[in-house]
Amino acid sequence: MSFAARRLLKQFRVQNYKQIISQSFLHPNQKLDLFDEPPAGAIIDQFDHGRLVTLDVVPDSASQLLYFHGGAFRVPMNEDQLTMIRSIAELSGSRLKIADFPLLPTHSAADISKFAATALQKVAANELPIFLIADSAGAVIAAQLLFQHANQIAGTVLISPWLDLDLNDSEFADRATEDVMLDFDVLKQIATEFKLGLGGLHWIDPYLPSKSLTGSLQIFYGDNELLVPSDKKFVAALEATTNIKVTVTNFRDGFHDYALWENLLETKKTKKQISSFIRDQRDA
Repeated sequence: MSFAARRLLKQFRVQNYKQIISQSFLHPNQKLDLFDEPPAGAIIDQFDHGRLVTLDVVPDSASQLLYFHGGAFRVPMNEDQLTMIRSIAELSGSRLKIADFPLLPTHSAADISKFAATALQKVAANELPIFLIADSAGAVIAAQLLFQHANQIAGTVLISPWLDLDLNDSEFADRATEDVMLDFDVLKQIATEFKLGLGGLHWIDPYLPSKSLTGSLQIFYGDNELLVPSDKKFVAALEATTNIKVTVTNFRDGFHDYALWENLLETKKTKKQISSFIRDQRDA
């Protein structure tokens, strides 16, 4: 772990940053709109209570990134997330497709899932290879797309993923005090809300993936994170039952969504590895 990351960890504990994050999850300001004034050259496609935002950040893109942001399904996308995913698009020579999906509690998990499926089909209309990239809660959405539409996806990247919507494992509670970002009880509350909104929607258990699944997937997380047990369980399930090639990178004492701090050495390494992964999969 770099000195800068250790310093941030200490700072987060002093500031009780976890409480600040919890308040933003439970009482999000959804009036904040990153795309109210779209970046130059952006194409906005509105449908199903959300938007697909297209940015050509490099000339002659060789692939396209479909990105699902974190924020506990409740918080709008922020500038740090845009900076991260735009940088990855530039490094990998890709067109950027941002899934600005509808949010809880105004909309349901079924609404989010419907939007995501439609967004993927819109992106697939272009023949460029598709790479799914998601952080935190966005990983729940991306994983379902991978499980149900693997043949359309060239590769998947999950950063500090939140994949477990049950959170019943005692290991989570044991790690709760150490995580400087996520409050266990708040996550359980939001997960319950999300599951209630699924209705009769087809939903695949992330720990029971189809044996026929193939492809390549990268996972990045910090060892400090509350959700590490679910990451390990997910990787074990994929390796035991599917033909998906999984690469795991974890950073000692790294915190949840560390990759949104662009000056960290860990973030720079993560971006470099993701861009190499995309180029390698694209050329395979």
